[in-house]
Formats: sequence, structure tokens, C-alpha cells
Amino acid sequence: MKILLSLFVATLLLFGLNLYRLQSAAPEASSQPMAHLSQPKLPALQPEQQILQIQQSSHRQFRIQWGMNPEAPFFIIEGPDQATGFCDVLVERLQVYLPDVRHQFLTEPQSRIRQRIDAKEHLCYPCALYTADPAAQQGRLFSKPTHYYRPHGIITRPELAGEISRRFGHPVDLAKLLQSELRFGFPSQRRYGKLQPLLDEHRLHSPNHVSFDTGKDASMLHLQMLSQQQLDVTIDYVSSLNFYAMHVQRKLVFLPIAGYQDWLAGAVACPDNSWGQLAVLRVNAVINRLREDRALQQNLQFWFGEGVPPFPSEPAH
Repeated sequence: MKILLSLFVATLLLFGLNLYRLQSAAPEASSQPMAHLSQPKLPALQPEQQILQIQQSSHRQFRIQWGMNPEAPFFIIEGPDQATGFCDVLVERLQVYLPDVRHQFLTEPQSRIRQRIDAKEHLCYPCALYTADPAAQQGRLFSKPTHYYRPHGIITRPELAGEISRRFGHPVDLAKLLQSELRFGFPSQRRYGKLQPLLDEHRLHSPNHVSFDTGKDASMLHLQMLSQQQLDVTIDYVSSLNFYAMHVQRKLVFLPIAGYQDWLAGAVACPDNSWGQLAVLRVNAVINRLREDRALQQNLQFWFGEGVPPFPSEPAH
């Protein structure tokens, strides 16, 4: 009887010991998944962080080579403001919204980029002036408009601004100004929309036209010549004047041109061939995202002024 009682007590003790072990082990086991769940997760990649991955990939089937003209503030190739031009930012956003495209870059003067497009090379220029007129497209295909530019204006020295306004009006009558004795010059590699015929006529036939060599500093050379009284008048975007004013302590004045105060539409220009058609289709597929892009709009307003509106988005189909 005593033996049976001893066995019974021993059994109870073993049962209790095992139960205690199970209970003490259970929290430890259940705490492991909780510890795993509480580990911080890496944040999702933002579009800007994806750019490096896009640039490093050499396996994209469709390639777009972007022509970059070294003229600030279109593209700012070097210096403290590097990569903050409005064309820099536009290309950056295109990389974000077209991650399946292999993006490459070629830095050349504007005239050379135009020659390559005319020769049907696989190259696009991201900051062209948009035109829907087939006669004005000259062998190029244009994407849908990406953004607005503030129109070109007259730039002159402060002491001449009042005289120009009195003689030629405010806004300025450009045709009358170009018939005057004032020395006028402009970067000939650039394009000026519907003002181009007037400017070409002056460049070819006026004794008061001032020509100058163009290069990577061409966008600032005419403003330097203006400040140094080698020119009396030039034409450009207000963005170029703003860039110049950031770096040079010489005041110049911007005057609007009569009949030329509507917003100008920018677009991507590609060669008129099958490759160019594909490139334009790719850009058009993300056109609303570009037009609504906050970084691009903020950059445009920095260079062109706060009043620049975004290009209206297209209705969803």
C-alpha cells in the first residue's frame, strides 16, 4: 500500500514538473514571432531613389538618348547649380516615369543636337518649343506639350529701358525696334517660335546686327556683352536673365514683346521616323504625370516666375 502511494505521489510530481516546463516555455516561444514582427521595415523606394537603379540597368530593350545643350538654365552642366536647370529636372522626371526605358545622355551644342535629329539619329531633345504646324515641324515629331514657358522678351540695360519703351511702346513693338540703330544680337543656335522670321531677317540683313561665337556659355555671352555695352538689346527668356542675375551683380531689365505674351508650350522633339514615333508614344503615355509633377512645376516657377501655370492635364478615358 505504501509503495502504491509513493508511486502515485511521484507521478503527480512528474506531471506537475512537466506542466510547469510547458507553461514557462510557451511565452518564450510565442514571443519570438512578436519580436520578428516588431522589427522596423525599410521604407518604400521613392521615385528619386529609383533613378540610380534605372541608370545602372543596361538591360532595357528600348533606349532613348537625350540631347543636352550646355546652356544655363536649360541644362546646368557644372558649378554649384549643377543639374537644377528646368530641362535637367524634366529629364529626371522622365526617368522616373519611364523606368522600363534605358536612358542615355549626349551633351552637345543646340545646333549639333538639331543636326542629329534632322539626320534621323536616335536622339530626342526634351525642351523644344511645341508646334502643331506640320510645315514648322521640319522633320521632327513632337510629344504632346509637357509644360509652359513664359514667352521671350527684350532684355536691355536700365538706362535704355525708358527710351525703348517711349520709342517702341510697352510692350515693345519688336519689328520697329529691329529697324532702329540699336545694336541687337542673340544666340543664333536657339529658336524663338513665331519671332524667328523677324530675327533671321535682322541677322542676315541689318548693319546693326551683332554676331558672336556660340559655345557652352552662349546663353550668358549675349547678356555679358549687353552689360559691357557691346550690345544695346537682346532677346531671351526671363529665366536666362534670372540665372544671370544670380551670378553677376549687374542689373538688366526685361521688357515684354507686343503680341507675344501668350504662354509657350514645351515638348519633347524626336526624329520623324519609326524610332521617333515609338519614343514620342512612350512620352505621351506619361504626359499627365509630367504635367502634374510637383518637382517640375516648382522648378519652372523658380526660373520663370510664380505665375507659370501647369499645362492642363488631359481627361481620363
